[in-house]
Amino acid sequence: MARRSGGCLSSLVVLVLLGWAAWHFRDRIMGFIHKDEAPIEVSQAAADEAMSKLDRMRQSGDTVSLSDVEFTSLLRYKLASHISGDVYAPSVKFNGDTVRLRGKFPTDRLPDAPEIRRVREFLPDTADVDVRGKMRSYGEGKAALAVDAVAFARMPIPRNMYASALKQMGRGDEPGLMPNEYPVHLPPGVASARVEGGRLILTPSRP
Repeated sequence: MARRSGGCLSSLVVLVLLGWAAWHFRDRIMGFIHKDEAPIEVSQAAADEAMSKLDRMRQSGDTVSLSDVEFTSLLRYKLASHISGDVYAPSVKFNGDTVRLRGKFPTDRLPDAPEIRRVREFLPDTADVDVRGKMRSYGEGKAALAVDAVAFARMPIPRNMYASALKQMGRGDEPGLMPNEYPVHLPPGVASARVEGGRLILTPSRP
């Protein structure tokens, strides 16, 4: 009986010590738990978090990664001018190494494809644009989306019209940019970008 009481007392002491440690170091513990937690919705707060990562990258010189929510927030709240042309409310999704860019686009600037011509008069002032592809860097601070699929107003655009469709979206000619690529100008201080494992990997510029 005495041995069992001693065991219970030891267990109680251990629980008390663990409880004290959990309370005393609660901030560090919660910081560790949430350290790699990505924001779950597009917001100003997510854009601020992404900017903080970029600031740390510039100071430390280390590579950082952003979730699609963080990158979308960055584009909408901080870097709206970094999306070429007239694409409004951009939304980016990463899946493996694939990028999906969606947004709103003025109907009167849609490409003159037969599929669109037949329904143009029934479309609203703005239509959905959906571009999918792979990202690659083609110069210091520049990345491009090598397009695999394009759709306007939920209608697929034939592959032979990708170049003209991207041109309608505001794509200009730049050295190193291929006809089926859409430019994504990177934030200041970023040298190159790639997508892998569902995240955007950013490499800092070297002084």
